[in-house]
Amino acid sequence: MRRPPLAFLAAALVSIAGAPEAAPVPIAEAAALYQRNCAACHGEHGDGESRAKASLSREPRNFTTPEARRDLAREYMIAIVRDGKHEAPMVGRKSRLSEAQMEGIVDFIRAAFMPPEPGSARAHGQEVYQARCRACHGPRGEGGTQHGTMKVPALSRGRARQELTRADMIAALASEKHGSLRGGFRELPPGDREAVVDYIRTTFVEVQR
Repeated sequence: MRRPPLAFLAAALVSIAGAPEAAPVPIAEAAALYQRNCAACHGEHGDGESRAKASLSREPRNFTTPEARRDLAREYMIAIVRDGKHEAPMVGRKSRLSEAQMEGIVDFIRAAFMPPEPGSARAHGQEVYQARCRACHGPRGEGGTQHGTMKVPALSRGRARQELTRADMIAALASEKHGSLRGGFRELPPGDREAVVDYIRTTFVEVQR
């Protein structure tokens, strides 16, 4: 008796167990997908301040408000990206994007634009950033300010994300370079350094155009 080919067996197993889950979309790719599919209405920074705002029948959602974090659950957002919203000028993207891409866009919005959950580690990281880092690195990690003879580097560029590991960034806060700035970062507890680095890495991603 001939054995069925391996390809047939694999197909049979998939039909029984279901298709394997797609791998998550990398954050840089999700950022680019947001720019191509969402930014025209919701704005580059998710605040609804877009070129199309004045021509829409309903103002686009501002994702940067506490109300957005409170009212928009992740699964609800994925469903709207997939199917659209009838009472708003929002069309579904299920014919253009895979499920993994739609989930990636939503996760990017929630990480890059929405305020952190109160009391969370990310919220603490944001507090440290606002108090100790924003004056030099800018509200969106864009850098460019002058500190003595040095121009403060941007934290929101792909090069910074690619070249600076989490460990590098935590170590930099305890270095001599940062030690003399704004009261001295070496005095920060290690937990604060880790929290602010994690906030920076999850929030100031490169927004590709």
